[in-house]
Amino acid sequence: MVKQVRPSVVRIGNDAATGSGVIFEIQGQTGYVITNHHVVEGVAEVSVTVNDSATYTGTVLGTDPVRDLAVVRICCGSFQKLSFGDASLLQPGDEVIAVGYALGISGEASITRGIISAIRYDSGRLSDVIQTDAALNPGNSGGPMLSTSGQVVGINTFRIDESEAGRIAESLGFAISGTTVQQQIPRLKAGRPAPTPTSNPSPGPTPSYGAGGGYGFGPLEGELWHDPSDGLIETEYADVALADFVASATFINPYAASSGSWDYGFILRNSNTGSSVKFIQVAVTSRGRWQASWREGRGSESETIANGTLSGFDTSAGGRNRLWLAAFGGHGLLFVNGEFISALDLANVTGAGDIAVITGAFTDNEVAGAVTRFEDFQAFSFRNEFGPASGRLEYEKGSISEHESGVWARDIVVEANFFNPRGSDWSYGFVFRSPEYNRLEVVGVAGENRWFHDSRDVGDDEYTDVDKGRLTLGSKNHLLLYAIEDVGILFVNGELVTRLDLSHNLDYGSVSVMGGFYNDHTGEPEFEKFNVWTLRQ
Repeated sequence: MVKQVRPSVVRIGNDAATGSGVIFEIQGQTGYVITNHHVVEGVAEVSVTVNDSATYTGTVLGTDPVRDLAVVRICCGSFQKLSFGDASLLQPGDEVIAVGYALGISGEASITRGIISAIRYDSGRLSDVIQTDAALNPGNSGGPMLSTSGQVVGINTFRIDESEAGRIAESLGFAISGTTVQQQIPRLKAGRPAPTPTSNPSPGPTPSYGAGGGYGFGPLEGELWHDPSDGLIETEYADVALADFVASATFINPYAASSGSWDYGFILRNSNTGSSVKFIQVAVTSRGRWQASWREGRGSESETIANGTLSGFDTSAGGRNRLWLAAFGGHGLLFVNGEFISALDLANVTGAGDIAVITGAFTDNEVAGAVTRFEDFQAFSFRNEFGPASGRLEYEKGSISEHESGVWARDIVVEANFFNPRGSDWSYGFVFRSPEYNRLEVVGVAGENRWFHDSRDVGDDEYTDVDKGRLTLGSKNHLLLYAIEDVGILFVNGELVTRLDLSHNLDYGSVSVMGGFYNDHTGEPEFEKFNVWTLRQ
């Protein structure tokens, strides 16, 4: 077990202190390290040595001096993480292992073993702390306390020795409970850099929780049995309440289109309260068509939102088709087999509700005894990570003006309102997927009614013009961008502008609003309601 955990325990150093940490999360080539506040206190960057070999510059994202915790981000490498165990199950007498760089001695991390002596609440640290007789020394700070199965149950933080206690009590070691650590990690990750948002309440969606308090569900699989005699849509619900999310599933055709008609798809945002029902339905058919509709009230007829034809759609017996649907506020996006099909207007039903896979959405599309199977039915919710923020993008000669969100992600929805400066020598939009090396995506609009998508890769001296076009702009413009896996979708003032190809950059990175992308653009646009949402997986 010790051999397996060593690559995840890191040495942290700065001019004033040396300590330890543990990698708890990995996003692409980016690693996140939890350590103690006092190990990184007063500095913005530290050196982080991984696996006693490669050393990286770590960015201190956020610290908590009360609970003595901090999160550090490192990039770019191949990292291993450790998972958290359930610290609430610990009992006095349980065996634990402490790993860290005791006394800053060169070489590999040291290992000590002991038992849990007690678990108590420390009002000064606002945390449960775990007392152990495992030897902890300076340098162990920030390293993991592990269960015998190798899971993190605490972060080694302090000790009380004989001189401090005034009595014989040699080396009483304490760790901040893993329960507290996990609760504080989201806040610490967003703590630095710290752009100052406005004090207005966020207009964004409240995270909507599924069964068990999660931000989604799946993957699930099952069967939808056809029963044309019941006059109902056959459904399999996930039993969640989600409003803004990405859902997907693979459906297996029950029989060939030449043998009969069939359909399948999703019901979403179903707010069935018993006395009323309201939902959106998206389905594809054996005729190679798709339709989105909405319904409100029992026994009411559905109203069509949009429809169209499909290409590359398998209608053979046993054929497989994957449907992928994003819902965010009044916007929706439909993909079939990886191809973007259409934007959807979901403004009629925006509240949280259940999600189901369905078949038999249309009359005469079921055959008695037939089965439509589904696989990998899952959904992940969008979570508001930042905003709203407002400000001015001041002209910076020779560089892009940015207002950073502090969000580090790959799959995002980002929006802002922008106000045009006078004249036409201005540009504004978003920078995203920008890790800590020279690589980023820029999407925005510019004077003279233009939109653009540029990219920059490692080692490039210039930006690559990925795509561009023309559109109609007002004096105030709302930009909304989806960036999910290899696909981007840009809306301006509620209208779909373009589909963006992001397949060349699947990195996790920072997200910001930007101005003055072009060298001759000296205008200083103002922005408001800058918000960033990420997919909670």
